[in-house]
Amino acid sequence: MQEYNQMTLKELKMAIQRLDEANVPDDTKVFIDTGWDSIQEVLTETIALEKAQIFQIEDELNGEIFTGYSLLEKAAKMKADGPIEEVIVLKHLY
Repeated sequence: MQEYNQMTLKELKMAIQRLDEANVPDDTKVFIDTGWDSIQEVLTETIALEKAQIFQIEDELNGEIFTGYSLLEKAAKMKADGPIEEVIVLKHLY
């Protein structure tokens, strides 16, 4: 199982500082690379502080266990049972 380290607010601030030091213009657009053929826009009103909970899901084909996070309002559907955390979410709703 591959594990990923989630970015923290401190690391986000450091990334923004590096962009500032590289003199990236303030009007430069921000995108998310989802791994598909195109990159996706990040809208200005989409950054929010939300509550989330960790869950695990099993791959039906090979039995491998994967972990993920779900927003609290969808946590029951995902059978989440980890601690509830406050997280920063970039909503991508289209």
